[in-house]
Amino acid sequence: MKQCPYCGSELADDAKFCEECGRSLPEDAPVVEAAKAEPMNAEPPVAPVVTPPVAPVAPAEAAQTEAPAASTPVVTQVPSKRQLLSTFQYVLLSLLYSLPVIGLIFLFIFGAGHPKNGSLKRFSAAMLILRLLFWIVFLALAIVAMVRNGRLLSDALGQLIPAVERLIEALFA
Repeated sequence: MKQCPYCGSELADDAKFCEECGRSLPEDAPVVEAAKAEPMNAEPPVAPVVTPPVAPVAPAEAAQTEAPAASTPVVTQVPSKRQLLSTFQYVLLSLLYSLPVIGLIFLFIFGAGHPKNGSLKRFSAAMLILRLLFWIVFLALAIVAMVRNGRLLSDALGQLIPAVERLIEALFA
């Protein structure tokens, strides 16, 4: 288990940032060993004090700085814990996406990239891919059905050609 060098909370070994304070972890974050069982009369273990890494300062620069402000890293963006959609939001989005034209528009808007919620972007992209796969399979089955039953295709073309001829005669007569 890792320990956050800033707030001291325990983290997973593969954590990139602290879940408590939101700061990104340095690559060499200390690993805390599991506590061994000790007798009842022993003193409780004390959490190790870890100081954040300090960048080396040249002697000329050390005289210019009054306080060690460089020792505390500045966090510009704290990761948001509210990145996942709730079940209700998934149901509402599914209903919205099932609308013929409006749903397709929202699929493209949210699937292209929602700036604040990555979960919404991934869900919309997945729904867009599923919709495209559905239409590809539907059109492939329709073409196979028409080719397999050649009479159906020839009947459709047999009715279409005379209708186009009559339309051309009506326009140019």
